[in-house]
Amino acid sequence: MRILLISALLALAGCELEEPTLGGTVLSVAEAQADRREASPRQYEDPFWPEVGWKIDVRLDNGQEVTVIHNGERRYAPGERVYVLRADDGELLL
Repeated sequence: MRILLISALLALAGCELEEPTLGGTVLSVAEAQADRREASPRQYEDPFWPEVGWKIDVRLDNGQEVTVIHNGERRYAPGERVYVLRADDGELLL
């Protein structure tokens, strides 16, 4: 029983789990290029949804620099501390 427990712990020790939330600092904020597609006549666009997206460059606490596209109402500023959420599909969200 003890050997089984030790071997299971050793196997798990080799696994690296990525943290879903990563701390970082905003480096720059710029307007993202709009994706201009033909509007479908069946598609309803909410008039209150922001049309402008923001390209936000973030330096994570581990030194890695990432770019996140943000379409929400909140505005970020350079130097601001943020948390980046890594989705299951690898997409980064603020």
